[in-house]
Amino acid sequence: MDFHRYDHRKADGRQLYLYSRETRDYRVTNDVEGPYAPNPHLRWHPLRREWVAYNASRNTRTLNPPPDFNPLAPVAVDGYPGEIPVTDFEIAVFENRWPGFAQLAVGLGEDDGPPAKGVCEVVVYTTEPSGALHDLPVDRIALLLQAWADRYRALQAQPEVQYVMPFESRGAHVGVTLPHPHGQIYAFPFLPPQIERQARAQMENQALTRLVHAPDPALVVEDREHTVALCPEYARYPFETWVLPREQVVAPDEMSDAALIDFAHALKRAQQRLDRHFGGTTPLVLWCALPPKGFEGSWPFHVQLWPMQRGENKFKFLASVEQITGVFLVDVLPEDAAATLRAIDPDSAG
Repeated sequence: MDFHRYDHRKADGRQLYLYSRETRDYRVTNDVEGPYAPNPHLRWHPLRREWVAYNASRNTRTLNPPPDFNPLAPVAVDGYPGEIPVTDFEIAVFENRWPGFAQLAVGLGEDDGPPAKGVCEVVVYTTEPSGALHDLPVDRIALLLQAWADRYRALQAQPEVQYVMPFESRGAHVGVTLPHPHGQIYAFPFLPPQIERQARAQMENQALTRLVHAPDPALVVEDREHTVALCPEYARYPFETWVLPREQVVAPDEMSDAALIDFAHALKRAQQRLDRHFGGTTPLVLWCALPPKGFEGSWPFHVQLWPMQRGENKFKFLASVEQITGVFLVDVLPEDAAATLRAIDPDSAG
């Protein structure tokens, strides 16, 4: 499916990308101005053997602004400046004003660790100030998948980038500070240990491949022509759902039009099922699982949904034992979760 991308350099030097299904014109006005000189740096944790990223300016980032000052909304002519300085758009991607990683980073000195060079971007799904990804039309979700793939290819090509991760945090219980439907993309200057461990395991045991080609029927939530949605038997969260294309691809840009639309349908319906079950907007983490650099031939693209809820008005908070040890305690068996979700009609009114 064709799409169009319009590139714009913002007033403070950050890059903005506007994605649309058809070629269109934009009226640029009322951009956010001001200094933009992020300087995050890394420090090595000798016991955990992993990097920690620091950027003190992130402590001043926008927190739950009133609707009239929504920085992710399209701007009005002569109105309040916003991060997306156009009067209308379909999907917008821009460099984060308060990044954990930044291309401009130079570090604070040898004693403070190396600069945290990388890229952090914000992905805005719609001009609507409220709602969720599954409220979007299927074609808009397909366009989002294409935008993820486009940014993945561009960022993955940068020499300092080792891993590109589109994701979404949804709901106040996950720490969201802006309710406007959006996600983010992090381009890491290193391969996070947890991601490397999973990528190497997939090379050895082909767990993701087996999920697609020989899924346990008791774990399948929805079986489609080009896509399968299921609750993995080793889920760490109650009602955790994975959406996987049947044909292994590096990114959504390798899918046929039919497979792309089918996947968009499956992703939409998977989130609708969660909201139907929990009776409202489910707080969750969405991980767009794309291959790390060097693992493109073995790691298949898919999307994982981690709900932070285990029942109506019962939220999943990481317990101390989970945070300290990394060992998860799960209250709902994956096969029971799959049966519950499978029985829900995503198209029902309630």
